[in-house]
Amino acid sequence: MDKIKRIILFPIPMSICNFRCHYCYLSQREENFQNEQPTFKYSPEHVAKALSPERLGGLAFMNFCADGETLLTKDLDKYIFELVKIGHYAEIVTNLTVTPIIDEILSWDKEILKRIEFKCSFHYLELKKKGLLDKFAANVKKIWEAGASANIEITPSDELIPLIDEVKEFSLQNFGALPHITIARNDDSKDIDYLTNLPMNEYDKAWSQFESDFWKFKKSLFKVKREEFCYAGDWMLVVDISTGVASQCYSSRYSFNIFESVTKPIPFRAIGKCNLPHCYNGHAYLTLGCIPNFTDIKYGDIRNRLKADGSSWLQPELCSFFNTTLCENNEEYSNSKKMLTKLRNNTEIIRKIPRKLVRKIKK
Repeated sequence: MDKIKRIILFPIPMSICNFRCHYCYLSQREENFQNEQPTFKYSPEHVAKALSPERLGGLAFMNFCADGETLLTKDLDKYIFELVKIGHYAEIVTNLTVTPIIDEILSWDKEILKRIEFKCSFHYLELKKKGLLDKFAANVKKIWEAGASANIEITPSDELIPLIDEVKEFSLQNFGALPHITIARNDDSKDIDYLTNLPMNEYDKAWSQFESDFWKFKKSLFKVKREEFCYAGDWMLVVDISTGVASQCYSSRYSFNIFESVTKPIPFRAIGKCNLPHCYNGHAYLTLGCIPNFTDIKYGDIRNRLKADGSSWLQPELCSFFNTTLCENNEEYSNSKKMLTKLRNNTEIIRKIPRKLVRKIKK
């Protein structure tokens, strides 16, 4: 059975999108929806060599997510193909409307498709406004029929609440189950708050009716500061696929280029203490084990749903891989190594302080 060795996150610097969701994180930024494709410095084949199972030490869970619509990124499918072909597992975040690229991916060999999951962002209001609900549903069914995995996820918004019954009916008819619920964030807020104007009891009442274990687990993490030792930076990396610049996590202490020389060992180093107010994507990082033994809840289980006909959203092989954890396949640090790692991370922070400011502090 395949087991996870690393998490590789690919936040793709591409903001082209065919939707304009009011809750989108991109719309919260000063620079947004720029009509520019990224320039890929390295070929798909080179990237696959740089991230080979041999170099990473094993198989990786790889998440592909652009600032805009992921599948509008030119040639991204070629990179996904080369990486999954060598054994890695891919999660593709998409609004599921770019049918030509979806069809191209679904034409691949079934042995490859077994390791691909589409995280289908169910933007109901935009899909309905654009008359694309049936296309979305048809593409979900196509994914399952081809032998890949699909899970359906809604971003809860106050504006969608009056249509909840309609959403539930459509979902049961087309997906065999209710969609999972994520949490919309206000990235402009200091503490990365919930993006809602509702009192929390009303918010919970509206969205708890979907009985989403995914949502329940995310809520248990939201606004809870993590103090445990985190292995992001060693067991997990954030990589700009267009340049190869890799960092530990969202609050990284240091960065390096993972694509430049495929023969050099990768300088993995855990981040240790997290600087963020809370681990807002801990639904993946913590179920997959960036903090060892943090929870018994598994990533595959909270992504999956059992359909009315008895089948599942996720293929068995992929769900099994998603239910393994990083600590099964990695060695935890000794206390002395944790202390040394903390010292090295703090040194990186000090090195980034401008010299003029250092001289001013000394005075």
